[in-house]
Parts: sequence; structure tokens; C-alpha cells
Amino acid sequence: MNVIDQVFGFFLEEAQEHLGILESGLLALENDPAAVSTWIDQMFRAVHSLKGSANLVKVTEVGSIAHTMEDLLEKVRDGNLALGRPHIDAMLFALDNMQEIIDRYKNKLDLPADIVSTTLSRLAAADLAQQPPSSPAPGVRNQPKAQVPAPDTTSDDENYWGPERREWPRRGEKDGVVRVSMDKIDALVNLVGEFTVTKNHLMNRVPVLEGMRDEVSLAGRRLIKEVTEFSERYDYTMPTSGHTGVDASFNELEFDRYDELNLFSRKMREITNDIEEALREMTEFFAVFSRDVGTLHRNNEEMKERISAARTIAVSELFQRFNRTIRDLAEDVGKPVDLFISGGETPIDRVIYDRLFEPLLHIIRNAFAHGIESIADRLAQGKPERARIWMKAERRGNTVEISIEDDGRGINIAGIRARAIEKGFISAGDKLSDQQLIQLIFRPGFSTAAVTDKVSGRGVGMNVVMDRLAGLNGTIDVWTKPGKGTRFQMRLPLSLVIVNVVRFDCGQQTMVIPTALVGEIVNLAEQAKKDDALERYQRIDLAKLLQLQHDPAAPPGLGIVTQSEGAPIMLLVDAIYGQEDTVIKPFGPFLEELVYFSGTSLAGDGSMRLVVNPARMRHTNLQIAGNSFTSSNQTPVVPHVLIVDDSLSVRKYAAMILTKRGYKVLTAVNGEDALDKLDNEDVFSIITDLEMPILHGYDLLREIRRRGLNIPVAVLTSRAGEHHRKEAFELGATDYLVKPFDEEDLLDVIRKHKKL
Repeated sequence: MNVIDQVFGFFLEEAQEHLGILESGLLALENDPAAVSTWIDQMFRAVHSLKGSANLVKVTEVGSIAHTMEDLLEKVRDGNLALGRPHIDAMLFALDNMQEIIDRYKNKLDLPADIVSTTLSRLAAADLAQQPPSSPAPGVRNQPKAQVPAPDTTSDDENYWGPERREWPRRGEKDGVVRVSMDKIDALVNLVGEFTVTKNHLMNRVPVLEGMRDEVSLAGRRLIKEVTEFSERYDYTMPTSGHTGVDASFNELEFDRYDELNLFSRKMREITNDIEEALREMTEFFAVFSRDVGTLHRNNEEMKERISAARTIAVSELFQRFNRTIRDLAEDVGKPVDLFISGGETPIDRVIYDRLFEPLLHIIRNAFAHGIESIADRLAQGKPERARIWMKAERRGNTVEISIEDDGRGINIAGIRARAIEKGFISAGDKLSDQQLIQLIFRPGFSTAAVTDKVSGRGVGMNVVMDRLAGLNGTIDVWTKPGKGTRFQMRLPLSLVIVNVVRFDCGQQTMVIPTALVGEIVNLAEQAKKDDALERYQRIDLAKLLQLQHDPAAPPGLGIVTQSEGAPIMLLVDAIYGQEDTVIKPFGPFLEELVYFSGTSLAGDGSMRLVVNPARMRHTNLQIAGNSFTSSNQTPVVPHVLIVDDSLSVRKYAAMILTKRGYKVLTAVNGEDALDKLDNEDVFSIITDLEMPILHGYDLLREIRRRGLNIPVAVLTSRAGEHHRKEAFELGATDYLVKPFDEEDLLDVIRKHKKL
């Protein structure tokens, strides 16, 4: 890797910063031309630095465009040009093309042949469109501007025509700032994460060591007591046998005599004195060791905070990206909108910054498509002509709350209900509160858009927002008021590498759930005595949901209040042990279908624990969800979809589709295996192949009819002939799908079976 390739990564990050400053400045000047003195120097430095950086890494196309923009901004700074709409549009166009060029360099793709010339022509045309201001009225020109050739981009040393203006210092030179790539910061964060796991292990061992110390101390004290009593009794007793030698001429008072018992007693006293001293030193050592572990814990926390802060970014940089989006959407749909930002100084993790843009963009597009009224409608309701969107951020402990609010018409509750009935999510007789209906917008496949366009999207509902937030260990709440507006409030962890979690036991398994997802922890027995507050939550017995071993005679005693598909739920668990910081390792693609988990974490003792993700724990079947309001030891059995096919690939693919939509799935390799499953499980839909070993699909249909089972059966086969189809329907099949099948066709069949 040459030097330019090594530096290019730094250029990418720096370019994003400079482009962001330029875009924010242009949009600010469009709204308030009088703010030119506030922005112009900052914008001029940004475009000048971008020009130099681009030339350094041989992205000379960006350097050429930046140089031309620099000419325009210099005229503005010197008072020779008043920025108008043509200039701002042209420079925003130039920013888009520079971003396109940088992305293509990054991905090693060829550039469009005319991207530079088109951009320079657009900038030149904007420059000619307005004269330098010679009076308070803009647009009066003193002399025409001569057409200048495009700068030569072939030279390595002099890429820019015209005299160089003042040299601006590189950002950070005077502050001693060093740019570090995100890969290196991530490596440090991962190292701190591993250190945190080791620290947790050490802290878990401290109580064990203290217990051993207490046991040894107790045994030592008992030994010292017994030896002391023994010594006091036998140290100076008279010898039991006579003595000869020098001492024979002395009596007992004139000369001490010792037998073996006296000597043993004295030796024991000496040994116990040594033991007592060792115990004293051990106690002092453990006291110092405990303090050292505490210091290690505090240093680890500080190191985690400091390194995590190194990869955080002010949320204002994320919010500012929507200035341009809202401006363009407002022009496209003819709805003028003002964006208000607060809490922009709140730090967020860089990974959250990168992944949160799409969910926020989806919410803003929905606001334009479904919430914000036309100008005429707003004026008729007494609202100001320009709508308003607020983006707010606030740190709360180890989490950050981000909200988006508009002053539009609010969510159309009646429209949601009608669409839900049409989709088969609910029936016309279901009585659901407004909040329960709102929560349906997070269901996969739900969208109220009658037609799809570039504003409302492609018919994709808010489930994409929910899925993205679930991947970030986040939650979302929605409030709406007809005619007043809607607010979406998201809660996210400050860090995604080192996460604070709650440890709990469920079905003889220890698991964790991120603290950011926990609303409260409830003692079920105590809460049941006080009020009926438990009935507010949909209760889910986690052991039964995950099919873990549990004692029916000992129902769960604790509840963890969290959120699933925008609705509060309570996870019933056996025991809760407390909180700790840990490292979460996400699953790879092979385990993506485990929708109830987001990864694994390493405990202090080295054991692996599953990380619970409640985002999709609300069952697709609303009847099941409703029944879960019963007592915890009466959670109903959830019916399954049975997929019967001798092909592993077909079984896995179909099961993955249905599991992601919230269905519980059973699989069987042939008809005989399917009949065994039907004997032991509750099934509401069967999807079967025709050609299978042992017992094929036609025989399975005959056996189901013979047993009198009232379960709808859909045939999924590669046989498209009319004879095969006719035979299947005559034997009781309700639907017939041909491989390869469409995902929506399969889902439509399952929804149909639910209604039967």
C-alpha cells in the first residue's frame, strides 16, 4: 500500500466534514442571507482545505470543482457578489457531484465522463447569472465576467489556475490534534471490551477469595485458641519421668525440666504465632487487593468513557444532514417546512450515527407523505403556512433519547384500522385502543401508502425502522394527536461495543438484556397485591416462548418491562442478578433467523450468554397476544406453521421467511414425520411438497382427511401440471404454489389460513 492509499482513509473522513460545513452554510444562507458574515469564513476555509486535501490524494476532479467554488466564495467574502438562489443551487449541485466522485474513488469505480465539465459549467452559469452588487439592490453588474477555461487537472504540482490566496492553516495544527482512523479506534474499543470482560472475571473472583480468606481466618483463630489452651496446660508441667545429668542436683524450683510433651507444646505455640502473623499479613493483602481491584474498576470505567468518547460525534452533525433532505422534499411536494434542532451537542456513537440516518430519513419522509398538510389545508385550520419539524436529542444516563416531531395532521387511526383489517392483522370485530392500533405500523408488511412514490417510499412500512433500532439495541415510542402532530421518540445506548446489561435466569439458563431496553423490573407477587397495573402489559413467559426447561409448579417471580414492536411488554423470568458491563458479539448471517436474540456476551467466568432482543416477541397473532394477559402460568400454546419438504434448502428458506414475520414454524422431512408432529403440536397451517420419500404429499393429504383434521393445507411443489393440481385439490388442499415461489404469495396463503 503506497502513501496515498494510506492517507486516503483520512481524506474520506475530512472530506465529509468539509462537505457538511459547506452544505450547512449554504442552507443557512438560503434561509438568512444576512448571516453571510457568520458563515463565509468557515465555508471558505472548508472549501480551501477540501481543495488541498483532494489534490494531495490525487482526487484532482474534486480539487478543480472546489477551486471554482472557492472563487465564488471569495467574491462573496470580498463583497463583490451577493449569493442568490442560482448560486446556492449550483453549489449544492457541485457538493453532490463531489460526493459522487469521492464515493467512486473509494469504491474504485470509473467516473462519468462529463461530471467535472457539467459541474464547472453549472457553477460558471451561476456566476454569470448575477452581477456584483454596486448598490443596495442586488443583481446590478459593473462589467461582464470573462469566460475562463476549466482548470488543468493533469499537473501534479499546480492543479489550480490563478493566484493563490491566503494560506489557511490545516485544522488541528495549532491544537495538536492527530487524526486517527476509525479502525484504530475500534481496535482500542474492542481491546477495552476484552479488558472489561477480564476485569469482570477478576471482580467475580474477589468475593470467592474473600470467602476463602474468612474460612482460613476462622480456622486459624480456632487453631490458635486450641493451641493456646493446650500450651497453657502443658508448657510448664512436671516431667513424667526422672532425669539424670547436670540438672539432677537441682530441684524443680532451681532448674526447669522439660519432657517431650512440654517441648511439643512449645513448638505448637511457636507455629501458631507464625500462623497468626501470616493470617494478619493475608488480611492486609486482601484489603489492599480489594482496593486495587476497585481502582482497576474505576480506571477501566474511565478508560471506557474516554475511548468511547473518541468515537462519538455530536448528534448535530447527524441532524444537519436533514437540512438538505427537508429542503428538497419541501420543493418536491410543495409543502414548505422549517427544521428546528435542539440538543445538538449530545454525543452519540459513530456506529449509531452511521446506522440511524436511514430510520430517521424514513420517519421524515413519512411526515411529508402522511402528516404534513398542504398549504391550503394548514391555512384553513389556522396553522402557519410553513410546517415545522423538530429534531431533539438528550442524554439520559447510559442512553440517548432522540425524537422527531411535526405539527401536521397526526396519524390516521381510522386508516390504520382499515388497512390492518384489509391485511388480515385484525378482524372487524376486534376492539383495540388507539395506541394498540398505532403499534400496528411496526408490523412487517404493514403500510398505509395507497401508491408508492419517491416521498412515501416503496410501500415499506415502519418495520424497517423497528428492525434497524432493534439492531442498535434501541426502542421507539409514538405519540400522536389529531390535527396537532406526531412525535417519534427513540432510546439508544451510548455505546454498542461495551454495553451495560441486566443478568437474569430463565428456564435454567442465564441470559442478559441491554439496560437501554429495560423500562422497569417488577416483583410479580408484590405488584399483584397492590393493584392491577400488571394488566397494562402483554406478559410473555420467556421460558415457554423459548421452549426452555422449566418447573410448572414454580412460575416466574419477576418481570422485566421492555418494548416490542412499539408496545410495552413484560418478560417473565425466574431471577435477576444485577447489572454489568459486557461485550456483545452479534450473530453472523447463519444465525440471523434467531429473531429473539441479538448476539452473545462473555461472562466473567468465561461462559457464553445469549443477549435477548424483544423487538419481535409480540406474536403476529393478536389473539395470542391478547390471551397473554392471563396469569403467567397459563400462557397459551402458540400454534405453528408446519412445513413439510424433503429439501433442506426449501425448509430453511420458507421457515426463515415466516419466522421473520413472527410465525412459529415446525419442519418435517416427509409425510410420516409430519404426522408425528401433528400428534404432538398445535398447527394451524400446513405447507407440503408432493414428491417425498416414505410418505409423499398426496398420501399425507389422504391421511389428514382420514383423521378428520380441520387444518388448511397448501401444496408447494415444482409440478405445475393441471393433473397434479386437480389431484391435490380433490384430496383437500386449499392452495397450490409452484416452485420457485414468491415470498408474498406464501405469506398471503398463511394469512388466509389464519382466518379459516
